[in-house]
Amino acid sequence: MSACSGCTTPEAKTPDANPAGDAAKPSSERDKQREELPKGEEIREARGVSLDKLSDSQKETFFQLINSEPSACDKPHSIAVSLRDDGSCRDSLVVAQLVADALASGATASAIRDALDQIVSDLQPRKIPTEGRPVYGVETAPVTVVVFADFTCPHCRAEVPKVRAAIDQFRGRAKLVFKYFPLQGPGHERSRHAALAAEAAHEQGKFWEMHDQIFEHFGELEDDDIMGYAQAIGLDVARFKASYEGKKGEARIDADRKDGEQLEIGGTPAVFVNGRLTNELLFGGTIAGWIDDALKR
Repeated sequence: MSACSGCTTPEAKTPDANPAGDAAKPSSERDKQREELPKGEEIREARGVSLDKLSDSQKETFFQLINSEPSACDKPHSIAVSLRDDGSCRDSLVVAQLVADALASGATASAIRDALDQIVSDLQPRKIPTEGRPVYGVETAPVTVVVFADFTCPHCRAEVPKVRAAIDQFRGRAKLVFKYFPLQGPGHERSRHAALAAEAAHEQGKFWEMHDQIFEHFGELEDDDIMGYAQAIGLDVARFKASYEGKKGEARIDADRKDGEQLEIGGTPAVFVNGRLTNELLFGGTIAGWIDDALKR
């Protein structure tokens, strides 16, 4: 995925035949779990996993991997044991299918093993504060999609409409929550100004209208531009100006940014579905696929 410097999507490490030099480093905790796995007879079944695309040698590698990799649900046994004995561990089933699909596409065992640490980490739900943040969709929806975004990031401009379309697709079963993650550096000089404008509009119940104006006129974020957007969406301009120029929303913006830093997101957009960091390797690589999986849990 091409991206501008400073606003690249935090990408899961793809298990390919020639992994890049920046592949995810195995975590010491997961390495410890690998070492502590009980040794015993290799399990030669994988309930629920499609192995149809694998050659006989690839099937051998598949079973070696799922017997030597820890459960994706932080249990003291292997993925293979999870598939056989722990029907509640959906993540082990998800990871096992990813292993099979990666092998079928030509990935090596070592590349897959290196990638699994990040993938398993992404599947672990995080607690993300959302109170008072702008919501698109039904407040009581069972699935919460959280996006950390920057108004000067072209990838955010492209991605957020897709996320909203996915929310619409699920008709009240999912909602979108927006959190600010203003970036710094070349190209992002007006990032914080845009966030202040959006928060000032949120005070009047028109966050999404301002959000759309900012992205529609991408890069046009001088003060006069912003005041024009406020007028265009029917805000009380005097009230908006007082909030914007007084930086009333700064504490909210900083709190969102801090939340993102604590989650260790590497850039924008970063999208979480019920606390799980989305990546392109799972559930068809779409937000709709991630939402669908969340509804099945």
